[in-house]
Amino acid sequence: MKNNANLTAGQKLGKLEPSRLLNAKLLFTLMTFLTVYILIQINFERLFQRINSKSTIDFITTNFWPPNTDDRVIQSIEFALIETLQMAVVSTYFGMMMSFPLSLMAARNLSPKYISVPTRLFLAIIRTIPSLVWALLAVILFGLGPRSGIIALSIYTTAYLGKFQYETFEGLSSDSFEALKAVGASRLQLIRYVVFPETANQLISQIVFMLEYNVRAGSIVGFVGAGGVGFLLKFYLGYFHFGAIVTTILYLLVTVVAIDFIGGKIRQKYQDPNFDELNI
Repeated sequence: MKNNANLTAGQKLGKLEPSRLLNAKLLFTLMTFLTVYILIQINFERLFQRINSKSTIDFITTNFWPPNTDDRVIQSIEFALIETLQMAVVSTYFGMMMSFPLSLMAARNLSPKYISVPTRLFLAIIRTIPSLVWALLAVILFGLGPRSGIIALSIYTTAYLGKFQYETFEGLSSDSFEALKAVGASRLQLIRYVVFPETANQLISQIVFMLEYNVRAGSIVGFVGAGGVGFLLKFYLGYFHFGAIVTTILYLLVTVVAIDFIGGKIRQKYQDPNFDELNI
């Protein structure tokens, strides 16, 4: 049985077009040369001058350490962090609910061109505008506070999740589709029994990633008045409370690591049962 599986994998590898592999190698070579050329243009000597390095280290050790652990600072950070988490969870949920139908419409193997092309263009336009700009527009339209942050992050999440999802859907093997089509399955049944089950692990990973992103972005959109930790960071920066800034960043770090850990536990439910035994 194992030999048959290996044979099948070998046959699939053998079907790869040499021209596609050649194009991938050429693209990698081009990117390597371009990266080297850009690095040559950077003045590393000035960047790593001894005087600049010493002054930077002195500034960090003097102003940024140790973190500020005053009770008022901790209470303010915890309140702002909870608000940021609420913004991240709500915006990720709404973004996810809006991105699923859009990604199905944008996938070229699930929708005709006259639907997929305009949908992809729509998602690209939304992604072009940074989340901070969306937050600024939301503040202008809906006023200050976390409501504007939720609206901005929901729009941005929709666009990015939509792109991740339709690219995942387009990577599905056609064998499962053909098998269900042969027994008369409808488009909705194909989505229900092939698309979502086959891509569950990737979809969960993408959603967890966007949740992490929204936690980090929630600490930025506050700079324009959209609530969250960002508003607190702006205040601390304005009054040069560097110790409080370090404390806030440490809280954010712990939060992002915790989200990643929880997401990994959820993804385990959709992994191969023999995943831990895999030895390459």
